[in-house]
Amino acid sequence: MLAWTIYISFLGVAVLMLLPASSARAARGIALTTAVLGLAFGLNGILTHPGGLQILVRAPWIPDLGIDYCLGADGISLTLVLLTGLAAIVGILFSWNIETRQREFFAFYLALIGGVYGVFLSFDLFLLFVFYELAIIPKYFLIAIWGSTNREYGAMKLALYSFIGSAMVLVGIVSAYVIAGSKTMNLLELSQYPFPAHFNIGRSRWCSSASRSSRASGRSTLGRRPATSPRPPPLRCSLRVS
Repeated sequence: MLAWTIYISFLGVAVLMLLPASSARAARGIALTTAVLGLAFGLNGILTHPGGLQILVRAPWIPDLGIDYCLGADGISLTLVLLTGLAAIVGILFSWNIETRQREFFAFYLALIGGVYGVFLSFDLFLLFVFYELAIIPKYFLIAIWGSTNREYGAMKLALYSFIGSAMVLVGIVSAYVIAGSKTMNLLELSQYPFPAHFNIGRSRWCSSASRSSRASGRSTLGRRPATSPRPPPLRCSLRVS
């Protein structure tokens, strides 16, 4: 059900764009209904979540590049989805008295909410990047058209900063993809991929052989001194005079 937080948001965008331009009251009602349904799907997903990491959807998208349409949820994702649902409803109520181009305003707003849901639920780096970029576009128009003082300047400044951040994110995504042998962009598979030796600056205590064996046997070494080999006995020299 968590994946439907994304789908219902973009479905609301499609319905809004089919409305006549003068139907402001219907646009408000559809936007609020869509946001409430998104929050309801999110709450249902949270209440039925089995715990830990749960893969919601996984289907091949661009198989030649190892890119999947993969959505998942863990504890952090659930919290962010809940906050997004609440913020969506509050934002619509706060913007209830928008007087110009209500249909377009709420369509852009729901597209932004759908992109944010997608960012929090994506478990493929390329899919996360797509949703992140998708959320930037409606933000620009919301500020440029319905903003206050210096709205064009503010929208352009936000877009430039966002695209600079996107370029940095893209560099990190490509780097992780290359290090993984250009085989996958799935976050779960990338997290299990061993980094090359020159990336290991140092080894922490939990990576020691003693900690690994303790974790395998169900014991924890937290707070204990790492196991060390016994010191060799000191050398003793004797001098005999014949």
